[in-house]
This record gives sequence, C-alpha cells and structure tokens, in this order.
Amino acid sequence: MIEDEFTFYETHQNEIIKGRLDEFVVIKDQKVLGYYKAEEDAFDSMIGEKLGTFMVKKCQLPGTDVINYFNNTVAFA
Repeated sequence: MIEDEFTFYETHQNEIIKGRLDEFVVIKDQKVLGYYKAEEDAFDSMIGEKLGTFMVKKCQLPGTDVINYFNNTVAFA
C-alpha cells in the first residue's frame, strides 16, 4: 500500500535525496525504481501500474515538504 512507500521514503529520506534534490523519485514495494527530472516523466514510467501501488515524490530536504490541498468548493461572502 501507499502508506508503506511513504514510510519507506521517510525512513530512508536522507539516502534517497542525496544528490537528487528537486528530482522526482518513484517508489514501489519499498524500493526506489528511478529518479526523474520531471514529475510527468516519473508518472509515465509507471504506465500500466495500478494507482495506489506506487508513490511519486519530489526529493526535498526533511522538514521542507509542502502539502497542497485542492478543493472544488468555493464560497464568497
């Protein structure tokens, strides 16, 4: 599950990001499958794989991760 990939990334973050800052890493089955300069290329490498069985993550220093939240509900007062 994706939780396992995220835990793997957090546990091995320093090793994974070494020399790869701002690249995108693909992790599946708690293994690094590759690094890509563009997020689209990382996802393209996983065409044919079931969503939720792998993770694409931008390599960033610990504590600098940004969480984006998207919501299609808009309210104007």
